[in-house]
Amino acid sequence: MENTRYLALLRGVNVGGNAKVSMAELKAALTSAGFEDVSSYINSGNVIFSAKNSADPELLSAQIEQVIHEHFGFRVDVIVLTKRRWVEIMNKAPAWWGHNPDRKHNLIVLLKPYSMSAIMEAIGKLKPDIESVEPGEGVVYQSLSLEDFGKTTSGKLASNPLYKRMTIRNYNTATKLLALLD
Repeated sequence: MENTRYLALLRGVNVGGNAKVSMAELKAALTSAGFEDVSSYINSGNVIFSAKNSADPELLSAQIEQVIHEHFGFRVDVIVLTKRRWVEIMNKAPAWWGHNPDRKHNLIVLLKPYSMSAIMEAIGKLKPDIESVEPGEGVVYQSLSLEDFGKTTSGKLASNPLYKRMTIRNYNTATKLLALLD
C-alpha cells in the first residue's frame, strides 16, 4: 500500500523567541517516533511526512503534539492535513487571493474546535478597499493592503483570543508547501 503524504502545521513555534523548536531535532524526533520521509520547510513549523494506511489526521496531530512535548518540554498545537486536503484548500482559494503584489496574502488555518461564525465576527467589518477575507472549509483566505495594513480590521486579529485557535501561512509558504507535498 502506498504511503499517504501529510502536512503538519505547528502553531506559534519560533516566533518572538517563544516555543523554540529546532526543525532538525524535530525531524529526528518524529522519525524516531515512526513517522516516515520527514522534512521541514523554513523554521516556522511546517513539517511534511508520510504514513502508511491513511492514518487519521487528528490522531497524527495528537501524536506530534506528544512528541514535541516529550522532546522539547512544552505544548504546541498542531494541525495535520492530508496532501489531498491541502490541494483542495489551495484549489478552492478565491481568484483574488495571492495575485495582487500590493497586498499581503495569508491563509489562516483553523484549529479544531472552531466556529466559523465566531472567527468571522472576530475579524470584524472589512474595509473592502484595503482588505479581503473569504471563509473556506477550515480556513480563511485573507488579503491585506501592505501600504494600509495598520488600518485594516482583519489585520488586528492577533489581539483577539480566537487568534490562539489558528495558524497562519502566507501565500508563498502555502504554495511552496503544496509543491513540497509532491
